[in-house]
Amino acid sequence: MRILPPKIWRNKDTHYSLLASICQRCGHISFPARAVCSNCGSFRVRTTKLSGKGVLLSYTISHQVRTGHEKNTPTYYGLVRLDEGVEIVAPLVDIDEPPREGARVEATIRRLRVDSSNAYRVRHQV
Repeated sequence: MRILPPKIWRNKDTHYSLLASICQRCGHISFPARAVCSNCGSFRVRTTKLSGKGVLLSYTISHQVRTGHEKNTPTYYGLVRLDEGVEIVAPLVDIDEPPREGARVEATIRRLRVDSSNAYRVRHQV
């Protein structure tokens, strides 16, 4: 699969930030952002950027090794409740010791690998 720079540029906001939609009618927050409220069906939604800060509710450890990612094992995955109330599952990075449930966490972007033909980032981790 070839990654085209113009396509990455057009979609950079969705690749490099957490975007959600907030319903102007009922106040429901949907992640990822949607054009229609998943709670009440209203089209009156606005897109907002989430802070990426939250609390770790639970986590699991994966010892499976993906080709090219041998140095990143084991991998921790966490269930995080963001400050805005949205719950997401995401890989946990910068882990020196087992994480603590209830710990404060913050989303960060990490480059997983580089396509050597054009040097653009092709996979991201939130």
